[in-house]
Amino acid sequence: MKKNKRKLIALIAFLLFFSYSSQTCLAIEEQTDTQTKKAKFSWFKKDPLKPQKEIKKNKRKSKVEDIKLPEILEGKPKVSFEKLSALTIDDCVNYAIQHNPNLMVSSERIKAANSKIGQARANYAPRLTSAVNYNHQETKIPKMHTEGDQGAFSAGVSQTIWDFGQTTAKIKMEKFNTLATQYDYDYDILGVIYGVKINYYNVLAALAHLDIYEQNVRIQKLNYTRTNAMFEEGLKSKIDVVNAQVNLTDSEIQLVEGRKNLQTAIINLKNSMYYQEDEPFIVQNTENFGFLKTDYRKKIESLTTPKTPDVIAKKNKDGLIMLSSGIEHNDIIQNFEFIPMTLTKKEAVDKALDLRPDLKSIDMITQVQEEALKTIRRQYLPSVQGNLQFSHGRAENNIYNTGLTAGASISFGTINPMAIHFQLKEGRSLLDIAYHNLNIAKTDIFWEVQTNYVNMRQLEKKIPLMNEKVKATLENFELADGRYSVGLNNYVELQDALTNYNNAQLNFVEAVFNYNVARETLLKSMGVK
Repeated sequence: MKKNKRKLIALIAFLLFFSYSSQTCLAIEEQTDTQTKKAKFSWFKKDPLKPQKEIKKNKRKSKVEDIKLPEILEGKPKVSFEKLSALTIDDCVNYAIQHNPNLMVSSERIKAANSKIGQARANYAPRLTSAVNYNHQETKIPKMHTEGDQGAFSAGVSQTIWDFGQTTAKIKMEKFNTLATQYDYDYDILGVIYGVKINYYNVLAALAHLDIYEQNVRIQKLNYTRTNAMFEEGLKSKIDVVNAQVNLTDSEIQLVEGRKNLQTAIINLKNSMYYQEDEPFIVQNTENFGFLKTDYRKKIESLTTPKTPDVIAKKNKDGLIMLSSGIEHNDIIQNFEFIPMTLTKKEAVDKALDLRPDLKSIDMITQVQEEALKTIRRQYLPSVQGNLQFSHGRAENNIYNTGLTAGASISFGTINPMAIHFQLKEGRSLLDIAYHNLNIAKTDIFWEVQTNYVNMRQLEKKIPLMNEKVKATLENFELADGRYSVGLNNYVELQDALTNYNNAQLNFVEAVFNYNVARETLLKSMGVK
């Protein structure tokens, strides 16, 4: 009897281990095909030929301190700096999309949402069940003592054949959720594109400002030299020399500030790109930001060791030194091309309602709520189950019982009418909220695009006027310069004309920058990548 008990206990332990391993090893695996997605069963086993160290190496890191910025590029080909030394605005955008870790997080959310589709489909997959029973019965009454052992093992497979659309609705819910997550990812990309482009235009504007500041330093240096020479000849007073020295110092301070602004703009651009190289890179003109006409590689590289701009004195035919003769105004207004956007307000609004990914995401949420309401309503419907069960048992006197049972059943489960009633009320309210949110989003986009469109058009009209103002202030400065050279006006009049010219140039660059920002804001509100 004791031997039989030991054998039975050993058999029960083995069956328990087999039951646990059979339930944990069997899994549903998503097999992606080009046209269809089917679920297949597979047994996950460790490869005995694969070294254990390699298995541990492939595990994901979970500690925050182990994650470093350079590891973001792990698994991606590293782009050499030579290929990135002259970046267009599209190059910067593509680099940012490839390296932005926030987009990588959004991409993982899509994968997580997609896995829930498989979880919903798993309701139609077979389910494995097993059980082991052991009973020891002992009866003691006067003049009689009986005892007996019984053991049994059973294993079965059950599967939902049809549940009248409950699982189908859940699958559709997860599909719409996945699409909403995809559209959220697309909207995140829009934000990355917009941020990089604005920072790119900031670098272009800082470079244009630096040109103006350097030109001003050259003019103020030349003016100081000329005024000092005229003072020694008794043609100008000492106060003109002092004022020229003060204005020269102010222009040099302004130049230092301009170099700092350029460095800050480059840092912000690199930060928005998640750029991981230390070497500087040069930017290029865009369609409506064409100020760059000098060697800006040297300008950017010289930020660490700035030099004072060289001054070359030029005389006119009468032998007079003219400040305006050395002006490099061509860098700002000559050959500047401006191409307005050929798009009507209605076309902009229609395109936004068709392209905006955040609007599409909200639309997917409404469809999720529609399917959720269907799921609640279908709780009243039954489900058809298929069952297959094998059993094997041993009773007293070594009597064995073995059986195989197959069948199908219709189950209504547990139905709580009151709970379902209030769930339906909640579902209808949530669906109405989703519809209202969709209408709110459409209305907001409608007015947002119109506002951005009007703002862009107004700034667009200012650019030609600002261009004319630069030309007018330059002409005024040339006249004041000529009058000052022959002693017909004072130093204050000359300096006012120069200040007006410099401010006109700076305002023109600012107007072009604001227009490009307004244009990108409009494109972002339209959902254009």
